[in-house]
Amino acid sequence: MLSLGSESKDNNALTSSDYCFDKIFIMELGLCLFRIIHRDITLTNIVIRPSCLEACDDYEPGESDDVDSIEAEENSVNRHIYDLNCEINGTREWFEVLGSMIANLTNLTRLTFDGIDPEYVYLERFWGEVSASKSLTSINFANKNLEKSEEILCTIDAPNIRNVMFQNCTLSHDVGYALRENVDHHSLTTLHFDKCHFSNTNTIRGIIEFGGYLALLPTINSLEFTSCALDAELSMCLVRFLREERVTLGLGLVHINCTF
Repeated sequence: MLSLGSESKDNNALTSSDYCFDKIFIMELGLCLFRIIHRDITLTNIVIRPSCLEACDDYEPGESDDVDSIEAEENSVNRHIYDLNCEINGTREWFEVLGSMIANLTNLTRLTFDGIDPEYVYLERFWGEVSASKSLTSINFANKNLEKSEEILCTIDAPNIRNVMFQNCTLSHDVGYALRENVDHHSLTTLHFDKCHFSNTNTIRGIIEFGGYLALLPTINSLEFTSCALDAELSMCLVRFLREERVTLGLGLVHINCTF
C-alpha cells in the first residue's frame, strides 16, 4: 500500500508517512515508487499527499529501473519503466505514466487523495489513467476544496468503485450531479461525507436541491453524513426528502445516517 494509506479507525486524515494499522503497512508514495513500478502485489491501500508529489520531483531510477528499450512488450513493467524514464520528473507526461502504473496494481483496493490541490495542472492526465484500475473499490478525498474541481472526480469512474468518502472537504451543493456525470458504471453504492461543508445548503430550498442531485444517483443504497455543516432541522429535512424522492423516482429505498 501506499501513503499514497489506510484511514485510522475514526477515519481521520492520515498523519504518518510510514505506519501499520490492523496489520496493513502504509508508506508515502515517494518511498514506494520502486514497488509501484514493479507492480508489488502487497500494495493495497495508497494515500497521495502534497509531500508525495514533491518526492516525485526527486525520483531517480535505480539500476534495475534503467531499462532503455522501446522493444519491451506494450503495458509490461519494462515498457512502463522505459516510458517513465523518457519523461522529465514531475511533468504531466511523467505523472500520466505513473497513473497508468498505479492502475496496473492488481491488489490495490483503496486510494486516498489527502490535501492534493485538485487544480494541480501536472495531474490533469493522472486522474484519467488511475480510473482505468480494475482492482480499486474505494476512493477517499480528504482536506480539500472541491467546489469547482470536477476533474479529480473522474477517478471514481474506475469500474469497480463501490465506496466513496469525502472527509473535511468543501463541496458544491450539486456534488450529486457531478458524481453522476463522472461515473459511468453501476458499482457505486456508498457515499460517506465526514466533517464536510456544502455550498448553498443553509436554507430548506438549498437542502432540497442538494438532496435532489444525490437522489438521482441510481445505484446508491447508503448515504452517511458525519459531523457535517448541517443543523438538526436541515438534516431531518434532507433525510425525509431523500427517502421520498427515491421512492418517487422508482429507485428504491436508501439507508441514510446523519450524526452531528
